[in-house]
Amino acid sequence: MIKLKSLSLGARDGARRRPKGDRHRVVLSAVGALTMLGSIMFGGASASAAASSSMCDFGVFVGVRGTGAPAGSNLVHDGRVWTTGGFGDQVAPIRTALANVPGMKFYFLSLAYPATGVLSPSIQDGKAKLISELNYITTTCPYAPIILAGHSQGAQVISQVLQDTVNFPSGAPVGLNPRTKANIQNVVLYGDPYYESGKATNYPNRPKNGLLSTVPYTKKNPLATYSYLGWPAGGSSQQTIYKVREYCNIGDFFCQSDPADSNYAIHNSYGQNANSVAGWIQYTLTSQD
Repeated sequence: MIKLKSLSLGARDGARRRPKGDRHRVVLSAVGALTMLGSIMFGGASASAAASSSMCDFGVFVGVRGTGAPAGSNLVHDGRVWTTGGFGDQVAPIRTALANVPGMKFYFLSLAYPATGVLSPSIQDGKAKLISELNYITTTCPYAPIILAGHSQGAQVISQVLQDTVNFPSGAPVGLNPRTKANIQNVVLYGDPYYESGKATNYPNRPKNGLLSTVPYTKKNPLATYSYLGWPAGGSSQQTIYKVREYCNIGDFFCQSDPADSNYAIHNSYGQNANSVAGWIQYTLTSQD
């Protein structure tokens, strides 16, 4: 199995260790997992059958739905997240694909924020809840890897949270603590209206900036700090591996400022990436010490 040497803060200070035992050790090889995931269909085994009932059992997946997507149910953690639904139809397929991976019993949560078209207060609420939730997860389960995925407005909420600090009108800047940053393993951003062309985390890069992005187009720069030195799947030499993958479809109304996508069909077609995203997550979690 190919090994990666993490350059995250937790790995450098010895705080982050690969969990031991049957609960945490995934025995599938990365190559075998990628092959297996390629054949999984969303209509397979029930997603709930493979989901963990304990947040500290393996890893935690937090989904952030896009504007107007239905809310979830069963609020927990002081009303910050739901345990049922609330992912939106673009993020939900990732949850389904991960739930079908043998040996990886994720604990699935979705962010209970407004996701309304009144963007500023909705995003502010989402950021406050996500920061609190991620720091809570790390405090409660210090060795659990964290996976984040968001679509549209949800992608923007995640993107802003990954910056060093977030300024709230009601108080001092608040941000993720160092241990939480180290535990963030994979981040998937779909169709962010604040997309910036030319960033290292774009997967792949697209030529235009997002509909709501602003000059000097540097707000996405902090995303590249979530990285480590390792081998990409199928690679023969070490390189910088980015934990963030920002997807933007050609012709997307929001992330590519394309008015031809006025019915948002392209903007709402990211679910097809779910199996490859799950394969990437599987690979990174089984190829690090």
